[in-house]
Amino acid sequence: MASKSTDLAARREALVARCADQRALVAQEVAMLSSPQTLGLIPAYAARHRKTALIVAGVAAGLFLTKPKWAVGSVTAVVSAYKFAQKLLPVLRWRGFEVH
Repeated sequence: MASKSTDLAARREALVARCADQRALVAQEVAMLSSPQTLGLIPAYAARHRKTALIVAGVAAGLFLTKPKWAVGSVTAVVSAYKFAQKLLPVLRWRGFEVH
């Protein structure tokens, strides 16, 4: 009987160690997937700050439902500014400006 309980204890220890290794590997892979190099800067920020991103999305959805004309104009302006910044930042970096 004692040998059976020691065998079970040894198996349990091996399984616990194996689970710890698997947990560490999964944590490392999730960290790699949510890194700015993999996702890009904005999605990586949203992945790290899920609660804030959901709040912003909820407020945006509420504004869109209550005042659609104003919301559509705002979205259009933000998308235009984002596209302009994407084109402008490489030029500034090329000219020697430090962009943070």
